[in-house]
Formats: sequence, C-alpha cells, structure tokens
Amino acid sequence: MADPEDVLADSLETLYDYVPVALSSSGSTFSYQSPYTNDAIELVTPDTQAANWSLHATSIWRSSIYIADHLRDLGLDHHVNRAGVEDRPLTLLELGSGAGLPSIIIAKMYRDVLVTASDYPDESLISTLSENVKRNEVSDRCRVVPYAWGSDPSPLLSQTCGGFDIVLAADTLWNLDLHDIFIDTLRFTLKRSPDARVYIVAGLHTGRYVIESFLGRVQGAGFIAETLTERRVDGSEERPWTVERAEDEDDRERRRWVVWMAFKWAAPC
Repeated sequence: MADPEDVLADSLETLYDYVPVALSSSGSTFSYQSPYTNDAIELVTPDTQAANWSLHATSIWRSSIYIADHLRDLGLDHHVNRAGVEDRPLTLLELGSGAGLPSIIIAKMYRDVLVTASDYPDESLISTLSENVKRNEVSDRCRVVPYAWGSDPSPLLSQTCGGFDIVLAADTLWNLDLHDIFIDTLRFTLKRSPDARVYIVAGLHTGRYVIESFLGRVQGAGFIAETLTERRVDGSEERPWTVERAEDEDDRERRRWVVWMAFKWAAPC
C-alpha cells in the first residue's frame, strides 16, 4: 500500500500546485524510480531517538530527490576520469544522508566511486541507513559512517588519501546555528585539490536569508562558488541566485525551487 503521507503530498501537488518539501514518514517504505536506470531504489524512511527529533531526518527531502533526478549534473563521469588518471577510484562523501537516496543511487550507477554515507550518530537513524544500503545491494561500494559535524573527522577519512574528491549534501542548511560546524566539516573532509568539489542542493522553505548567511560564511572559510543557481524542482527552469527575491515570493513559490551550489577551494592547492 502507498504511504498515506505520500498520497497526501501527491494530492496537494496535483490539486493545489503546492509542492511538498519532504515526502514519506518515519518507518514507511519509499520507492524511487531513477530516470537513469531501470532499478528501483527501495528505502525505509528513518526514525530517530526522541532526543534527536530536531534532526528532521524522518522524511525523504525534496532536495535529495532532485539530486537523484539530476545526477548527471554532478559531472561524476568527468571526476571519475580524473581519478582514473591516478589509477584510483573516486571518493565521495554525503553529509546528512538520512535515508541515503543520493549515496545509494550513485553507488549503483558508478562502480568506480567509493561512497561514504554519513549522518548524525543516532542509533536508529544509522541502523536504518545501513539497512537501506544493504537492501539495495551496494554495500561493496557504499559504507555508512556515523558522524557529528565539527568533530574529529578521522572515522570519515580512514579510507581516503587526504580527503574526499566530492562532498555532497542535500537540505543541510536550514538551521543557521549549524552552519559553522557544517562548514568546518567541509574544510576537514574535502581534499586539498583544485579538482575537489562540494555540491550542495538546498530548498528555500526556511527562506533565502538562511542560504545567504551560509554563502557569506562558506566563502569566508576558503571556498569559492563555482555554480550558484536556482532550479525549479520539476526541472523546467533555471535562473541565477539572488536573495532579493525574498521580498516578493510567498511560501508556495519558495517550495517550487531548490538552490544548486558547487564550491571549490579559493586558494591554489
């Protein structure tokens, strides 16, 4: 049976043009059909311990679906080829993995990518994420590592040589209070290489000023934006990012967009 929350979300979008920013509910099964492969991804939506409800990890977020739908835009083939010149696999870290959709679809599609799916060390959350990786038969290329942003990154880096080629995150910017430790984690984990990239996709449901604050902080921490665009969640339109739109749009309009960001090191490595 379809999850009632998914049915409600589909109805809101179809009848009222109201785009949900999150789908599914804790403990329910979510099925994702990729435009790139015939294999369906089956995910159980995580739950968390009561003390960690503020993680908001009990949904499949629209930004993670957008990444999965537009995987080619990450340019992973290009990154894989560069790593291949050094005769090694590409290493990719997803922060705030939740149910693990981007990590799992990348591991399924790219056999030359070693994926690390990471989220807060909540026992229930990590257990569900690990089971999702096993359920979709990518355990040989996707490992799960519990990690609290800003802490010692050694557990994440144990299978890399100086950091990850790619760091990926979906909807991790909604809490202003976490920006500094999130940026510290990017600095700790991204390889010091001119080819290394951070890819972040964020919804606008908590407003433009939250993202604008992050952009100021991350660029002050040694990163430069390579790509910064707004994209409709249905893939029909793309436009430059600007915080000025905040004055003219309501919640209904914000839900129709995500912000696609790519960062690299500002200084030569």
